[in-house]
Amino acid sequence: MIVSIRLWFLLTTLVASLHVAAAPRFWSLTDVRFNDGTVATGYLSYDDATQTISNWNVRVDSGLFFAAFTYVPGDSIVNVVQPSGGAPKLDFSATMGVPGPYFGVRQLQITPVAALDSSNATVLLDTSSSREDFPSLQPPRGRSIAAGSLTLMPVPPSVTTVQVDEFYDPVLRHYFITADDAEKQFLDAGAHPGWERTGESFKAYARGSSTGGSINPVCRFYSPPIIEWDVGFFEGADSHFFSADPAECLSVFRKWEASWFLESENVFQINLPDKGTGACPAGTIPVYRLWNQRADSNHRYTTSAAIKAEMIAAGYAAEGYGADGVAMCAVQQRIHRWTI
Repeated sequence: MIVSIRLWFLLTTLVASLHVAAAPRFWSLTDVRFNDGTVATGYLSYDDATQTISNWNVRVDSGLFFAAFTYVPGDSIVNVVQPSGGAPKLDFSATMGVPGPYFGVRQLQITPVAALDSSNATVLLDTSSSREDFPSLQPPRGRSIAAGSLTLMPVPPSVTTVQVDEFYDPVLRHYFITADDAEKQFLDAGAHPGWERTGESFKAYARGSSTGGSINPVCRFYSPPIIEWDVGFFEGADSHFFSADPAECLSVFRKWEASWFLESENVFQINLPDKGTGACPAGTIPVYRLWNQRADSNHRYTTSAAIKAEMIAAGYAAEGYGADGVAMCAVQQRIHRWTI
């Protein structure tokens, strides 16, 4: 056993000493600020041998012409231009797929001043070419990165799951979900009287968790009970709306900005189903979205086919993708069985 441990240690040390890109290295955005005072945070992976990025989770604050947004593989792509021996240009691009003003392509370009080959643990960003743009706007709208760097991470970011719990208010006849532990405690303590747990829940990923595939941030909107406009006061829905589809999030943000306010572009992260068939990726289960079809618009999100049928029988309408109407895909909970 001692000989095996020593052999493993020697092999590990030897591999670590070789300058090869055996796996992508992770870099965190450090003190990255735009010229409008907003910030960008998160991380990306970069393999200097293949000159590719396979994973990223980069959040940018809202600005004058921009809603806050989180670039992840599920909602964006990345193009890497690597001059021979030089610093790569990393261009993240998110296509919203919705025509019209303020819709289209959103791009974030991050340009380090030196190669990301781990020879330097911290690499400054080239502020002359690092920026974010919305090319579909006329004239082009954008903001420059004024300062910041990429810092080599000692370990890859973790994959963290969270439990999304459901609450119900029998007076409002509204459902609400949250993955935030502080918010759950807030409701459990009766800070907003009337809300009670239903016992229903599903699993998702934490904000900033390592991402891949079709995992997307979930946006959250709120319509207050009373909405004030220039011409007077109007009744709102006193309800929340959630979506894992970036095009739908942007559509609500622009079309209903007078009555539905964006609380967060990323309350948790979850897989999006195939938008044509509604099929969920392996290891996930469907989350159905049911709409109450009332003026006080409210939705229920559930992984239970029985609850879905019950809500439809009660007058709710199924929303989602494919014939089965799937809105999201939750992390499948593993059940362990022991034989005694």
